[in-house]
Amino acid sequence: MKEKIPEKINKEEKRLMIIDASEKLFFEKNYEDTTMTEIAKNAGIAKGTLYLYFSSKKDLYFSVVVRGLKLIEDLMRKNIKTCHTGIEKVVMMGKSYVEFYKEYPDYYNLIVNYESQKAHLNPEDPLVRLSYEKSEMIFDYLSKSIIEGIKDKTIRKDVDPQKLAMVLWTQTTGMVQQVKLREILYKKWSNTTPETILDYYIELTKKTLQNNES
Repeated sequence: MKEKIPEKINKEEKRLMIIDASEKLFFEKNYEDTTMTEIAKNAGIAKGTLYLYFSSKKDLYFSVVVRGLKLIEDLMRKNIKTCHTGIEKVVMMGKSYVEFYKEYPDYYNLIVNYESQKAHLNPEDPLVRLSYEKSEMIFDYLSKSIIEGIKDKTIRKDVDPQKLAMVLWTQTTGMVQQVKLREILYKKWSNTTPETILDYYIELTKKTLQNNES
């Protein structure tokens, strides 16, 4: 196959173009139904060239997952700049995840798939390790925001920051996933939109965490 990428393009630009081509196919067809042959064709390169940059389809998948995790991280960092207290930051992280789900549904679906198989992944794989690090950075910031909230007395003091962070992470990702799966049922049962349910969940979580003694 004759390559379509200009000769002057550098190695990093070509690598990013390959990830772009993979991402497009993963979003359109899903990961399982995409082949390396299709990715090479979509990127305009020979299949042999593709393997010079990525050893497997899995490597390309994690490259796209890392992009999605960076989007979540950037979104949270941007939104949290408007917050002044620990509880505001914790609540904003939940709202940012919901925003990510609504604004980037394709990335969201890839990350849900990644999270579901995370326990079976090899943490020594460089791309898997990078995706772990991105997830851990978000989790670490959530834990620190809870600690900040306890110190500034906006979050109740009888909570364990690490355990609470794990519960909030699990609850929020689970809530978003369940609302997405049961959208039609919720509308049928109570004529409620997914947005209304998620807003209610965030507000309920805030009330549960608030320090009413301050």
